[in-house]
Amino acid sequence: MNNKNEYKVKFIKFSDGERYPLLINSAGEPHWYVTLFTTTQIRNASKAPNTIAAILSAIKVLLDWADSLNIDLESRFAQRNFLTEQELESLRNHTQKKLAKRKEVTPSKVVPLFKNSERSRSIIQTNTNKVTSSTQYIRMSYQCEYLEWLAIRIIEQEAKFIDNAALERIKFMSKSFSARRPNKSISSREKARKGLTEDQQSLLLETVKPASLTNPFSIALQIRNQLIVLLLYHLGIRAGELLALRISDFDFQQNTVLIARRHDNPHDPRSYQPVVKTADRRIPLTTQLIKLISDYILGARRKVPKSKLHDFLFITHQAGPFEGQPLSIKGLNKIFLEIQKVLPKELNNLTPHLLRHTANDRFSQLMDQQGSTSAEEEKMRSYLMGWKEGSGTATTYTRRHVEKKAREAALKLQEHKQIIGGLND
Repeated sequence: MNNKNEYKVKFIKFSDGERYPLLINSAGEPHWYVTLFTTTQIRNASKAPNTIAAILSAIKVLLDWADSLNIDLESRFAQRNFLTEQELESLRNHTQKKLAKRKEVTPSKVVPLFKNSERSRSIIQTNTNKVTSSTQYIRMSYQCEYLEWLAIRIIEQEAKFIDNAALERIKFMSKSFSARRPNKSISSREKARKGLTEDQQSLLLETVKPASLTNPFSIALQIRNQLIVLLLYHLGIRAGELLALRISDFDFQQNTVLIARRHDNPHDPRSYQPVVKTADRRIPLTTQLIKLISDYILGARRKVPKSKLHDFLFITHQAGPFEGQPLSIKGLNKIFLEIQKVLPKELNNLTPHLLRHTANDRFSQLMDQQGSTSAEEEKMRSYLMGWKEGSGTATTYTRRHVEKKAREAALKLQEHKQIIGGLND
């Protein structure tokens, strides 16, 4: 095993189109035991590539912690020297740290091992750069699974079998670490994600208009980026569904678009393939929106070299090695970061997925105006969003609208008897 490595998750693409994430070290080599674990325990259980990537990210945190404290997990386990209570507490604290923008891990960035575990716990609580308790819970669950598998694997590899005494100690280490996971707390309703307000929506749509004074993009990119925002805003599709759109998915006679599942597409050059997560569906488009799509295809998109080599709708316009290739998730996120920079106070939380919440808020308002029943609303929403009917997922995307209706009801309830200030006397 190579110690003192900076690990990262990288997607590779097989000839049949399958995308497979690997945890590689600073030399570009896959971590042997981690790859064996994800292949035999996770991939063979038919888990999605994104799930494997999440597991690898959690294990990366574990390896960063071990390297920073010069702990060689494989050597330790081969000697049947498992992680101590103090080490497990230190690891627990380390799992709270955010990964973003951390280019290297040094001992100063890892909580030291204190004999008093409560002291270690109190110090980490002063750190504001922490992940949510839900994220930490998931990380620790994956790490726990890997640690137990690795310990058993190493001993079986060294001794050809594992005795009951060693197995019990491994199970004790696993249970001890598992018990340190935070409670699965339900997110605060006040902090839960909601769609954009009506003022924010107007501001966003005005900002991305071509030739707008606040538009942060070059003339060559303004048409494409406005279309991206409009499709997310009006259709409520996911970022992966947007990037997976192909020109052939559009019916310009019937004014519709097909949102189709094409996992492990060998013709998609992107290692991290954007995909449709749920059911296929066909969505109607307005004449105005279908015209904007047609204008982009026949105009700005056609002018980009190599754009005719594939029919993915959105492509990279910037000159360089990726010019003309399908737009990546990273490229899409960059567009939204640029909009945030222009309006840091008004749209500081803008993301592609936030527009999915916004579209659902707007859908709720429309259903109220039409007087649709709850059952009718759920069926239509589930179809448009690609959810299985009756799954209950719709409630995640109706929070702002429900809160608005609840506030209106609360005011009406107070006004009904006019009890405030003795008005009912």
